[in-house]
Amino acid sequence: MIDVALSPCPNDTFLFFPWIMGYVGDSFPLQAHFYDIEQLNHHALAKRYLLTKLSIATYYKMSHHYELLPIGAALGHNQGPKLVGPSPYTLSDLKTLRVAIPGKETTANLLLTRFVPELGERYFCLYHEVIELIKKGRVDCGVIIHETRFTFANEGLYEIADLGQLFYEQTAHPLPLGALVLKRESFFLKEKISALLKESLAFAKKYPEKGKEFILEKSQEKDQSIIEQHIALYVNSETEELSKKGLRAIELLCNF
Repeated sequence: MIDVALSPCPNDTFLFFPWIMGYVGDSFPLQAHFYDIEQLNHHALAKRYLLTKLSIATYYKMSHHYELLPIGAALGHNQGPKLVGPSPYTLSDLKTLRVAIPGKETTANLLLTRFVPELGERYFCLYHEVIELIKKGRVDCGVIIHETRFTFANEGLYEIADLGQLFYEQTAHPLPLGALVLKRESFFLKEKISALLKESLAFAKKYPEKGKEFILEKSQEKDQSIIEQHIALYVNSETEELSKKGLRAIELLCNF
């Protein structure tokens, strides 16, 4: 049995539910541990798990310890983390504002640092806390990721900028948000794990209903239609296998 660290977000649980639930890989079972993306990044920095999801911004720092897997990545095509607020601020307004950010080691923070180097104040928190912090007035605006991108307007918030769109405008490449990595000393397991992940993803696509309850249980968002939108957006061809363009996008972000 191997330990894997994942986020509870629908794109991760969709990929892994067949393996976690024993529909595939019964001869090579795994134990899944679920964490917020910033917690995953910190575990990766501590080299805790053999197989883990992490932000590409953290992979850049840990590529000498972890090898990128060709499957399981989340890339946004002309979209990514959104900067939102209770008023239609502009990016230039941010130099006087307090901004909630879903983790210091996240791709979202890397992008915000590049696009808005001068911020009034950074307030680091867990991703599911951003909206509530804005509503309570503890911050002026925030960067949202995961399922929240589909629901922020329902909270009366405005989109200030899509950081993935800004990245695309500068690079003409999709934005690599997160990926699965394997400890380099376990390189001999790469083909086995990659093959099982491909099998797991193929099962999930063929029998999505078998994972509905599991995915819903783990997700912060409980609206099934939002969960399905999230999966459709972030489980794409780059998730199945990173293309040359996807790999180039990772390289561009790591040197952004």
